[in-house]
Amino acid sequence: MEEAIAILREQTVLCRQLLKLFGELSEALKINSLAMNDTTKKLPPIIAQLNKNSSQAQEFLTGVKAENFGKFLDTQPDSIQRTVAVNLLKQSKNLQTQLRRLTEATNRLTANGSAFVAFSMNVLSSTRADNTYGAEAQTGSRSGRRIFDANV
Repeated sequence: MEEAIAILREQTVLCRQLLKLFGELSEALKINSLAMNDTTKKLPPIIAQLNKNSSQAQEFLTGVKAENFGKFLDTQPDSIQRTVAVNLLKQSKNLQTQLRRLTEATNRLTANGSAFVAFSMNVLSSTRADNTYGAEAQTGSRSGRRIFDANV
C-alpha cells in the first residue's frame, strides 16, 4: 500500500506542475508573449518524470494483478492508508481531467495562431498561397507564386 501511495502522490504532484505550466503556456499564447519559450523548456523534464511514474504504476499494478488503482484499492481493507490512496486517486483523476481540457484549449489556440499567420502572409503577398516553404499553392491560386518568393 505504501508503494501505491508513493506512486499516486508523485503522479498528483507532477500533474499539478503540468497544469500550472500549461496554464502559463495558454496565457502566453493568448497574449503572444515570448514567455512561451521559457515555459515550453520546462515541460519535457516533467513529462519524462510522468512517463517514468506511469511505468512504475504499470509495474506495480502488474505485480498486484490489478487493472487499475481503483480496482486495486477496492480489494484493500478499510484503513487510513487506503483512505489516503483513494483521496490521492481522486485528486489525480481530477487534475488529469483539467489537464485534458487545458491541452485541448491550448491546441485550439495554436491552430488559430497558425491560421492567422497563414492569413497574414497571404494578405502581405496578395496571393492565396499555401503556408508551406516550397509547394505551389493548393488553394486555387493561379499565379503560381509561393508564399516565400523573393519578389513578393
